[in-house]
Amino acid sequence: MTEKEFFDLLLTRYSEEISEDLPAEGLGYYLEYFLDHYPSEKLELKITKKVAARILHEFMTYVLKWEDLEWGDAANLKDIYDCRVCSNAIAQVYERGIIGEAEPLVFGLNITLGREDGIRIIERFLSKIKEIDI
Repeated sequence: MTEKEFFDLLLTRYSEEISEDLPAEGLGYYLEYFLDHYPSEKLELKITKKVAARILHEFMTYVLKWEDLEWGDAANLKDIYDCRVCSNAIAQVYERGIIGEAEPLVFGLNITLGREDGIRIIERFLSKIKEIDI
């Protein structure tokens, strides 16, 4: 699954299952990058767990207006700081049970996600939205 396919599927499934309304004030820089400024050379770039985490975290922040959770078990992940700009996003999806470990205490930031993996993550995310917002 490519980064763009993951993002497009997230928006499609969200609008079909949750709400057709997206915030007028914007989706946040990272998500708007996928909408408006996505470079053609990246269209086929496979999505990694860290990029999926960043996309979902911005969606939580700007679309859902969720507050960040305190880091609990995520602080114990050995690779949480391998990507400093990703660390909080990784912690948030991990703490919420949306994206799990690759192996004990290792998130696996650079693991690429297949189509089925991406679909499962989005389904898990939508389930969390329904639990929290209903």
